Amino acid sequence: AQLMESKGVTSYVLNIGGNIRIIGSKTDGSGWITGIRDPFSSGYAMYMNLSDTSCVTSGDYERFFTVDGVKYHHIIDKDTLMPAEYFSSITVITKDSGLADALTTALFTMSYEEGRALVDSIDGVDVLWISKDGSQVYTDGIVPVERN
Repeated sequence: AQLMESKGVTSYVLNIGGNIRIIGSKTDGSGWITGIRDPFSSGYAMYMNLSDTSCVTSGDYERFFTVDGVKYHHIIDKDTLMPAEYFSSITVITKDSGLADALTTALFTMSYEEGRALVDSIDGVDVLWISKDGSQVYTDGIVPVERN
């Protein structure tokens, strides 16, 4: 992202495996429609119209293995030393991509109540939580849109 900006690029979307950096908007001034993958299907759980921000998602649905019918993923709860069991997906929207990346992992290992208290204490951060049962909860700054 820094290289592109140093070359004078003012409008782009850079997607690196779950970490999206969005600079500017489309040439018509509109934002970029960004899909958040549904952890339970090959479709999308939500679309958002984003500009000048980062969008980072962590989930239990891409990096995992199954033993005796139990799924083990890569985000480890520090208290149990086992995969965190609160959510299937966490998406963080904020301008700082590094912060978004750190928060997705941290929030994945917290209850919704703990995570919400943390998010509410940080300006400019919005979050989409997708639970193991597929239900969604999100902060006020998350505005779902219909895909055209």
